Amino acid sequence: MTFLVALFYVQYYGSWTTTQTDIVKTFISTIGSTSWFNIQKSYYYQDTPTSSKVNTTGPLTLGSTTTDNYSYGSQLTGSNIPRIIHNRIKSGELENDLQGIYLLLSSSDGKENYSSNASFCTNYCGYHSAFSVESSRYIYGFIGNPQESIGSCSVYNHLVSPNGDVGVDAMLSPMAHEIVEAMSDPLLDAWLDSKGSENADK
Repeated sequence: MTFLVALFYVQYYGSWTTTQTDIVKTFISTIGSTSWFNIQKSYYYQDTPTSSKVNTTGPLTLGSTTTDNYSYGSQLTGSNIPRIIHNRIKSGELENDLQGIYLLLSSSDGKENYSSNASFCTNYCGYHSAFSVESSRYIYGFIGNPQESIGSCSVYNHLVSPNGDVGVDAMLSPMAHEIVEAMSDPLLDAWLDSKGSENADK
């Protein structure tokens, strides 16, 4: 399974300003027209080894967005992320779209542990996965704001950044990373090299 086009739904978790959400909105709305994203267009879906190849084309489109004022507190676990997203889908704040990709973006005071031995800003800056509710399967990603541990997920811009918000700007690179991987390897069983790396890991 590979996404040829992508409609993204964003769940802002925690404390976000309008200026910060505007940075994310602009980024998602424009990255699909960049030369960098053209690399993604070389990936394709193929039913069988002899069937026609259908390449990723884009565009990337931002769908509905919503905010969550710490419904699970500021310390999240990996199992919290799908629940938060699905709660907003059930409430109608996010569209129910099995062909869409949902991103949960946490604010700088949020912490997240995917498991007992893997945590945000220590082992990763973001990730993507999938979860199922009954017969429905959803693709999602998590990216946190690393402002409190800026050296972990931002190599260069520790004091200044292009949009004047070091933490949110530091989220954009892992966001791009997880976006293209969620498109080319949404169920973690598609585009991997011989070492198990996805396309954005290279």
